[in-house]
Amino acid sequence: MMSKPHPLIKPISIDDSYIQQVFNYYQQRYQQDNDTQIFVQHSSRIADDFRCSEHIGLCDRTLGKHMQAVRTLTGGAMRGSLKRSGILRPSGHELFRGCVVFLTMDKYEQVISAIGYRYGERIHPWQSAVIHWNKPESNNYVNQGYALIKEMIYG
Repeated sequence: MMSKPHPLIKPISIDDSYIQQVFNYYQQRYQQDNDTQIFVQHSSRIADDFRCSEHIGLCDRTLGKHMQAVRTLTGGAMRGSLKRSGILRPSGHELFRGCVVFLTMDKYEQVISAIGYRYGERIHPWQSAVIHWNKPESNNYVNQGYALIKEMIYG
């Protein structure tokens, strides 16, 4: 007889692992950048509720330098996964580039959503000052694929 898994133990997918690695990297970058920490404490752009968060990251456009090249098996898999989840844009650029990122975690300490505030002095008219991201549901891509196939077969 199989026992049920403990409620605090959650199976994690490879996509979840990649997402978590990216946000862990962002948190490390924030902890190493005193100027951005000062910006968070004093900027009128950022809501007071976010200032005291323990889950703050910084997307300073350095992530790509620490990932394997897209032409490698591992690099291609990771970048593809991050594109599917929306962390990387189809062009390969980071969604939160130039942003301080505030994370929302679930009970398993996994990132489920994030909001980014641009920290530069000048924000271009085509850039959004605030960026929202929600983690896609597990197997969402598979379910979308099945729905498309059913539509093609029965449509």
